[in-house]
Amino acid sequence: MEALLLAVTLSALVALGMVVMEWFKERRIARITAELNRAEAELRMAILQAANELGADAHEARKALIRVSYLASGHTPDEI
Repeated sequence: MEALLLAVTLSALVALGMVVMEWFKERRIARITAELNRAEAELRMAILQAANELGADAHEARKALIRVSYLASGHTPDEI
């Protein structure tokens, strides 16, 4: 009878250990997923900001080229 009780107790402890290990695994996965989501959001914002800055730089470069073109031709926009 004692052997049966010991076997049942050990089985219960093993099952509990497996449940706890699975719980820790799920928590770890959730933590890693949350960190990846935060990093993704930060990278997305950095990319959008860089794209916006590049767009503004490109606009200024186009304006400068147009100005230089008018100066080189000796015409003003009203004359063309």
